Amino acid sequence: MSKSERPGTRIAVSIGDSATPVADQVRAAVEAGADIVELRVDLMGNADTAERYLRAVSRADSAPPAPLILTVRSAGEGGAWTGDETERAALIERLARHAPAYVDIELAAWERSEALRNRFARARQAGKSAEHAGASAPAARESRLIVSYHNLKMTPENLDEILERLAATPADVIKAVFTARDSTDACRVLAALKARSRDRAIIALAMGEAGLITRVLAGKFGAFLTFAATTPAAATAPGQPSLSELHDLYRWKQVGSATRVFGVVGWPVAHSLGPRIHNAAMGAGAIDGVYLPLPVAPRYADFAAFLDFIAGNAWLDVFGLSVTLPHKQHALRWLDERGDDVSDRARRYGAVNTLTRIADGGWRGDNTDGLGAVRALETIPEFSDGGLRGRSVDVLGAGGAARGVVSALLECGCRVTVYNRSPQRASSLAGELDCAWQPWESRRNCSADILINCTSVGMTPATEASPMADIELSPATVVMDTIYTPPRTRLLREAAGRGCRVVSGSEMFIGQAGAQYESWHARTAPVSVLRTALASAPGLGEG
Repeated sequence: MSKSERPGTRIAVSIGDSATPVADQVRAAVEAGADIVELRVDLMGNADTAERYLRAVSRADSAPPAPLILTVRSAGEGGAWTGDETERAALIERLARHAPAYVDIELAAWERSEALRNRFARARQAGKSAEHAGASAPAARESRLIVSYHNLKMTPENLDEILERLAATPADVIKAVFTARDSTDACRVLAALKARSRDRAIIALAMGEAGLITRVLAGKFGAFLTFAATTPAAATAPGQPSLSELHDLYRWKQVGSATRVFGVVGWPVAHSLGPRIHNAAMGAGAIDGVYLPLPVAPRYADFAAFLDFIAGNAWLDVFGLSVTLPHKQHALRWLDERGDDVSDRARRYGAVNTLTRIADGGWRGDNTDGLGAVRALETIPEFSDGGLRGRSVDVLGAGGAARGVVSALLECGCRVTVYNRSPQRASSLAGELDCAWQPWESRRNCSADILINCTSVGMTPATEASPMADIELSPATVVMDTIYTPPRTRLLREAAGRGCRVVSGSEMFIGQAGAQYESWHARTAPVSVLRTALASAPGLGEG
């Protein structure tokens, strides 16, 4: 298949439910947004059901609602076929005689079996002839060949060698699927896709959580198709997104060759709500960009390898990254080793949570965590426009989150006292930032204008815990929690019940994300869009 004959990247859905009629599954996939449907005969248990459907739709007057891919995948490459290879070859020939649009045959089987190659040739010839003699365009019913390779364990170093083997076959489409350990592997697969898609039809994907970017960015780099599932439960490969995720969350139809890439780097990151709010904000602002989860393994060496790949391959069009645990200190180290710019704020916090690509190809590091806390507090009217100056603030916790929050509050002119279960950590943080500290038990005497929880106490799943359980609070105290899962923690519920005004951790999340948006896009963040997107996340509606 020549480049000029290929349409834009399409979405394929694999079906193999043995309990539901094939026609119903195909129809449901197309109605949900599939462009191509793969019949996974190996998953159906009974090939007769697939054959009846293929025979019915092979007639010119009853064409399928979408092109079909016929696949009988072996167990060794992630499928369910465990039978004899001779039997599998005979089954493929029998089904391919009904001329599905594509037949997928594994590279190893194609290379070792002359009988299989001959059977496919006979089936393709049969499909062109007698049964379709009455078709208005008989040649259009000839099955095209997909030759595929699947590595269920890793993304090997010899990607080029594997792709050369695929390219040496007479395939109309070559397909290479690997398993990504982290986002560096996934980017290597994208590099292979980009290099090959210029002159032939290719599918190149990575399975697993880290492989999601290869599926979402398939269209940006010219893939023949990507795979999705009708629902999360119907996925036929690890890391396969649903059609609704591709279309609604990642704005599939807007992703093209000029699309800029953003994302959140951490380990793990599957839980991150960054994609939900940043993609919504870019959509509202008509920004050609997509924001993705980018899992990178925990060591500094893993982080540096990923960032080095990003920095050294500008064609990826990565323009901004959120950085979360455990990589905030790693990001600062990486920037320092390169001699790139680090904001004074990030330097004071000792951590970077925002990376922005600058015009000369370098990177700039910043930290918006503390700024997010300040913006959240400024939703209280008397704290806006400099109203935080002189306010007394009690901060619970002395970890990374507390460091950013305390630093930002001190910049605003607040009088801050730190409380922590470990007095050594409390005194150390207070000494570094030049503020007060008190023993953990002294929090019972809270009379500050503002109380902020920077511990993880009360976070999902331990939602009935509170760092201030059974402690009376003055109704005059504003209580803020940095936790946003759940958005209404026990601390906030009980504080509100005592007449306190409360600020959810969701507001801090929105504040810091909004600051990142402004750094990357040089425009004011659409806070109402961010807030609506966050509130619509499953389990995060206020209540």
